[in-house]
Amino acid sequence: MMGLVAAVACYVYWGLIVMYWVALAQVDSQELLMHRVVWTFVLTLFVMGFRGTLREYLAAYRNRKVFWWHCLGAALLAANWYLFVYGVTHGRIADASLGYFLCPFVTIFWGRVIEKEKLSRTQWVSIVLAGLGVARIAWSIGEVPVIATGIALTWGTFSIVKKRSNLGIFSGLGMEMSILTPFAIAYLLWFGVKGEIVWGTLGGSFDLLIASTGFVTMVPLLLYAYAVKRVSLTTMGLLQYVMPTIGLAIAVFVYEEPFGRERLVAFCSIWLGLALYAMDSFRNARKSRT
Repeated sequence: MMGLVAAVACYVYWGLIVMYWVALAQVDSQELLMHRVVWTFVLTLFVMGFRGTLREYLAAYRNRKVFWWHCLGAALLAANWYLFVYGVTHGRIADASLGYFLCPFVTIFWGRVIEKEKLSRTQWVSIVLAGLGVARIAWSIGEVPVIATGIALTWGTFSIVKKRSNLGIFSGLGMEMSILTPFAIAYLLWFGVKGEIVWGTLGGSFDLLIASTGFVTMVPLLLYAYAVKRVSLTTMGLLQYVMPTIGLAIAVFVYEEPFGRERLVAFCSIWLGLALYAMDSFRNARKSRT
């Protein structure tokens, strides 16, 4: 039950922080990604030290298999972050949100192929309905959704990496951030030498806002890492529709992006699929308890 609560909480959180990234639109997407990596690593180290899990984190480097799994996870996470922040800060919130509508199909695919998770007939119907809704949204955009496709592939594959890791929540995130941090620091120094860095040019308050990317990033990732080990990949995949739905609602009602009849029909199809899946999962859970 707590895994399901964590999954819902992390997706709601991710949906709402679209407004946070829009507030940082003055920062180049690449610089913002590097700050996000560095400050997340600093905060994760602090938390691991407080919780006494630094030993597990350091010991993981002696396990080659664990190390390479998290190298893959770090690369996928960095690519996903960049694509999402680029989309949001360049007026492509709808495209970025579509990526997370597509993510469940990648997650469910890995669940079937690698984890051998089985789907009931009702769950297959719910997936088809959601797929029709996503296809309708993609069609309404009128172009190949490059950002959306990249987001879906990177995040959907990241799910299976986290599922296969035997590290604790903080140790896993700490390893991924430590792999990326040297590259991030080198990039920031290079931008600083070129005089193209935003950090330090817009006042202390804005620098603090940039530094808070660590906290904003770590909270939902920890919730996700907790949930993905306790909830099936199929359930994680379909619950993921909560995030882009919130994101699109913000795009329409806060930033006044267009939302026509085509998207309304698509949303109805997606949420009908989600409702069917939720009902089937609830029924199966009740049967397993009796």
